[in-house]
Order: sequence, then C-alpha cells, then structure tokens
Amino acid sequence: MAEQPVLDVRGLRMQYPIRRGMFGRTVGRVRAVDGVDLSIRPGETLGLVGESGCGKTTLGRCIVRTLTPTSGVIDYRDAAGRTVDLAALSTRDLRPYQQEVRLVFQDPFSSLNPRMTLLDIIGDPLRNNRVAQGSELEHRVAEMLDLVGLPPGYMRRYPHAFSGGERQRVNIARALIMRPRLVVADEPVSALDVSVRASILNLLRDLQGELDLTYLFISHDLSVVENICDRVAVMYLGRIVEIAETEELYGRPRHPYTEALLSAVPRPDPRLRGVGRRLRLSDDLPDPAAPPPGCTFHTRCHYVRKETCAVPGGEPELLNISGTRRSACHFAGELDLAGV
Repeated sequence: MAEQPVLDVRGLRMQYPIRRGMFGRTVGRVRAVDGVDLSIRPGETLGLVGESGCGKTTLGRCIVRTLTPTSGVIDYRDAAGRTVDLAALSTRDLRPYQQEVRLVFQDPFSSLNPRMTLLDIIGDPLRNNRVAQGSELEHRVAEMLDLVGLPPGYMRRYPHAFSGGERQRVNIARALIMRPRLVVADEPVSALDVSVRASILNLLRDLQGELDLTYLFISHDLSVVENICDRVAVMYLGRIVEIAETEELYGRPRHPYTEALLSAVPRPDPRLRGVGRRLRLSDDLPDPAAPPPGCTFHTRCHYVRKETCAVPGGEPELLNISGTRRSACHFAGELDLAGV
C-alpha cells in the first residue's frame, strides 16, 4: 500500500478582484492560481517551476496559509495520521498547524527585521506559541544556530552584521525552530551569489535527512531543481501542466512548455555548445485575468493545432500518462519532445 501524502491539494484557486471606478466595482478577476492539483509524499522534495508570474509563490503562500485561497482543498496529514483541510480553518484553528507547515522566504535581506537580534528573530515563533521562554528559549535558539552552521554566540547580533548566505541560514533556522514536518522553500537561493548557493542547498539536503523534513521547493532555476528535487511540477498561468519524477521529466518532457523551459538550461560543457536547439517562446504572455480559450499555452506553443487546442471550453486536463507522470496536453502521447 502506497504511503499517504503529507499534503494533498485539490482544485486550489486564488483570485484577486480587479476594481475600477469611484465605487470600486469589481470588473474582473486575476486568476493567480487556477485549479491546482498536487500531492507531496513524506520525506520527498517536490520542485515547483515556471516563469515569473505563473503563480508559484502565490501557491506556496496559500499552502502555508499566509494567503487565504478563494476555493479548493489543502489536506494536510499530521504525524498522528489525522487529515485536516487547512483551507477551511479559521485563523485561530490554524495556529497549531502553522507550527508544522513553515515557509523559507526568498529574500534574506528584506525578510529579517533589522531592529531584532537573531535571538528575537529565531525565537519569536517559540515565544508566540508559548513553547519556550527565558533560558530554555536561548538554549533552543543556540541549538538551531549550530544546526544551520552558525556559531551560537551570534544570537546577540543584528542582521546587518551578516552576509546574504548567513542571513539565509538565519531564515532557515527561523523556519525550522518549531520542528515542522513540511517546509515551503520559496526561491531560497535565487538572491544569493553563485558561490554560496551550493552550501545552502547542501544544508537543506542535510537538514532534510536529519529532521525528517518534506519540501516544496519553488524555483525558476531548473539546474538547481534537477540537483535537489525528487519530483517536479511545472506551472503555467496558474495551472500545473506537467508532473513527473525528475529524471523522467528532464529526459523526456511530455508538455511543450516543459520542453521550452528545458531548452533554456545552460550547458556547462563547451563540447555541447550548439548541440540541440533553443525553443524561443513568444513574449506575448496571456492575461491571467482573461486567459485564452482552450489550452492556455496554445498562443505560444510550437505544436499548436488550433482545431483542437483553441476550442473554448477545451482546456486539457492533467491526466495520468504512465506511473506517477501526468501532463495537461491533448497530444502528450504523440509528441516526441526533447529533454536535457
């Protein structure tokens, strides 16, 4: 029997009203997340990739409930095996679960309060949830600093005294101080120098094994995702268009958008320069407030068949192809797409 997922998201939507006029009349809605289905197994790292503006961060913030989704289900399975819909909980009922589902922010510079010491920043969740105070809180913070590779003596210092990589370690320590089960890492290395990215990725991988963590790893860097993720979900215009094991997806994509993303991955070997072709997509991005009819990618797709792809109401569903692989393309079984 397959292990039950830690997180099971079904039909999740997040829409923002467009208001105009003197009285703020709603004239439309931006579909930031538009009917997402995905699940995350215990102990795995699921990568979430896509262009800027596709809804990755919004989806992550809905899962940790810093945003309240418009509709849909976010089933979270706790350590005791109980399942609860996080999307349906009130702010008060949500508090115990926010200790188990935590967020690592993207920008290590703006996400830390410059007026607070590391003791206050990392210990704040312990204090707010009345888990520890006084010397016990200091002891827990010192242990966590040591775990993320920072000297415990740094706890009295302020964020301005640290580099970007050290600040991101502080961010990770703050997320893990409550010993969560699921961590949403939103572009955790995109704001860092290339020289320190590897150390942060290695830290995340080591902590996953040591603390038995499950990750949702959001990124636009497909090279990083290939290195750290077990499975990958590709997002386009608020929808998941393909999900597969990392090796399968990179070797043979089953959606034209995935193929275009993979064609842009840099090849460090000079002998491979010029091998393969770069698929350039049109810069004319669809409006998320008024997506095109049928398949939302058909306006930029190199393999479009308008008699099928552009039919109103003919949005392709995310269907199972083989094993755990799913794709939302009418011709997923026919197209021979190039991987890395």
